[in-house]
Amino acid sequence: MNKLPHRLLMKPKDEHGVMLITIIVVGMILTFVGLSLADLVISQYARTSENVYRTNATLVAEAGIEETLSQLNEDNNFTGYGTEQNFFNDSDRGRATYKTVVKNNPNGEKVIESTGKTYRPKSGKVVGERTIRVSLVGTAAPSPAVYAGAGGLILGGSANINNSDVHVNGIVKLTGAASIGSYNKPVNLNVAYAACPTGNNPGPTFPQVCTNGEPISFTNSTFIYGNVCATRQTSIRVASWQTNPSIQGGNGGQGLIPGCVADVLPLPTYDRAAHIARMTTTGNMSSNTYNCNNWVNPIGFVRTWPANLKLTGNVDISSSCDLTITGDVYITGNFSIGGGAKIRVADSLGTTPPRIIVDGTVNIGGGGAVLPNASGTSAQVISYKSTASCSPACTNITGTDLSNSQKQQNVTVDGGGSYAGLAVWAYWSKAKITGSGLVGSVIGQTVDMDGAGNITFGTSLSSGTTTWTIRSYQRIFNEVQ
Repeated sequence: MNKLPHRLLMKPKDEHGVMLITIIVVGMILTFVGLSLADLVISQYARTSENVYRTNATLVAEAGIEETLSQLNEDNNFTGYGTEQNFFNDSDRGRATYKTVVKNNPNGEKVIESTGKTYRPKSGKVVGERTIRVSLVGTAAPSPAVYAGAGGLILGGSANINNSDVHVNGIVKLTGAASIGSYNKPVNLNVAYAACPTGNNPGPTFPQVCTNGEPISFTNSTFIYGNVCATRQTSIRVASWQTNPSIQGGNGGQGLIPGCVADVLPLPTYDRAAHIARMTTTGNMSSNTYNCNNWVNPIGFVRTWPANLKLTGNVDISSSCDLTITGDVYITGNFSIGGGAKIRVADSLGTTPPRIIVDGTVNIGGGGAVLPNASGTSAQVISYKSTASCSPACTNITGTDLSNSQKQQNVTVDGGGSYAGLAVWAYWSKAKITGSGLVGSVIGQTVDMDGAGNITFGTSLSSGTTTWTIRSYQRIFNEVQ
C-alpha cells in the first residue's frame, strides 16, 4: 500500500471562529440597514406629519372664509373675526385657529382674508400657517322674489324661503318641515286665493277667487313667520291641541292679519316677440363658436356669446364650459346648465340683466354656476313653453288651458350649484326647485319647492340688501410653510 501524502494525514485546523465572524459581520450589516430604514421611516413620518399640519391650516383658513361669509350675509357691516377662533383643540391633533378680516373695495366688491394656523399638541408651536383671500360680489333680487300664479306655492321637505316677500295668487301648501321666513326675520306673505273653479276642466272662468275654504294649508312641523294677508284664512293651527301655531308673527311681524283680503295681481310680463325681433346673430350648438363643451385650441373651453344671439335647437352648457354672455339670448329649443359649467355675466352690462328666452324647457343642474358681474348683476332665464296650442308664442292663456299649463313642469333647478341672483321664470307653467340651492328669484304659475336643505331666495341669508357670493379665490403664501 502506497503511503498517503503527509498533508492528508494532518489533523484539520479548528475553523469554528470563521463562522462567528461571518455572523457578526452579517449582523452588523443588517443592523445598519435596519437603523437606516428606521431613520428613513421616522424622517418620512415627520415630513408627513408636517404636511398634515400645513394642509389642515389651509382647510381651517377655508373654514374661516365660510364662517365669515355666513356672518356677512347676516350683517352687511360684519368686519371679520379679529381674534383667533378655535376650529379644534385636543391632545391628539393639537390646536387649529382662524382669524379673518373683511375689506371694502371699489365698485361694491368685498374681500375676505382668512389666516388658518395649526399648533403642536404639547409645545403649542405654530407648525402650519396659510392665508386665503377671496373676492365677493353682492347680488340683489326684486321684491317679491317669489311670485306664484293661480297654481300657487307648494313647499315640501325642509324647503325654506328667507328674507323675501312672497306673493301668491292661488294657494299655499306646506308639508314636511317647510317654512316661510324665520322668527328673527319675518317676511310679508300675500295669498289672494284665486284658484277656482277646481277640477280637471274648470272652464273659461278660471282663475277666480274661491268663495269657500282657506288658501293656506300646513302640517304641525311647518311654520310661517311674518305679516300674512290671506283671503278667507282664519286658521293658524293645524288643530286645537297644537302647542305652537304654524302662522306666527316672529320678531316684529303681525302673524295672520284678521279679515285681510289680498289683491289678485297679474304676474310680471315680458315681451317675447320684441325680444326675438332684437336678435341680430343666428347660430347653433353644432358650431364651436358657440359650443363651449368642445375643447378648441388655443382657447380651450372658453367662449363669449355676442349680444342679441339666436340659437336654434337645444342648448346644453355642461362639462368644463366657461361662457361669458354679453347680452340677450333667444333659444328655440331646450336649455340646460350642469356639471362644472360656468356662465359669466359680462361686466360691460353693468346693472342691466341679460335675458335668456327659451321656447322649450329649462333645466339648471347641480354643480353649475351663473356668476354675476362686478356690479352684482346676474341673468334671467324664462321658459315660454305651455300645454296650449299657441305654445310657445302665447300672449294670453286663461281658463282650462292655464289650469293645465300650470301643472306642466318646464323649469327645474336642482340644488348644489351656484346661482345667486339668477332669476328663473316659468311664464305659463310650473317652476320646480329641488335639493338645496340658491337662486335670486323665481316666478311661475306654480312654484314647487321640495328640498332636503334650505332653499334661499333674493336677499337670502343676508343683511336685507344683498347676497354675497365668492367670485375669486387666491392663496397668500406665509413665512411659516
